[in-house]
Amino acid sequence: MDSKKLLVTTDFSDASFAAVAHAAKAEENQITLLSILQTGDVPPGLLQQMPNPGAIQEYREKVLEQTRDKLNAVASQYFTNANVHTDVVVCEEDVAAEICKYAENNAIDTIVMSGQGRGALGSFFIGSTVQKVLRMTRIPVLVIPKTTG
Repeated sequence: MDSKKLLVTTDFSDASFAAVAHAAKAEENQITLLSILQTGDVPPGLLQQMPNPGAIQEYREKVLEQTRDKLNAVASQYFTNANVHTDVVVCEEDVAAEICKYAENNAIDTIVMSGQGRGALGSFFIGSTVQKVLRMTRIPVLVIPKTTG
């Protein structure tokens, strides 16, 4: 890979670790591991009926902290000799749009993704998030196929 700044996305699925493992081979590059958390809104009527509406925010903060910890553990496991930046982005709707926005805002040279992640059905050959990223960005996207094993 000729890139200097790589953005590697992971949803912590086995398939997404293929992209992480591939990027680990290019340790001379600047690597950012990114995970996106979708929040989803709780209807106001439901919030009013809850005895502790703040519990939802507390839960979200706990999940965010756990995701950061998992991402740092992945960085330590795969990138032993490299300085790797990790980041978790919280979004409400479109994961692909958040990936593209992050890449553009951080001057990323190449986005590295696995061909298939956690999506229930996704698409037949590559995941729907990958397809959206490919359509939405001008930044090169390296799609790593799901490993069989």
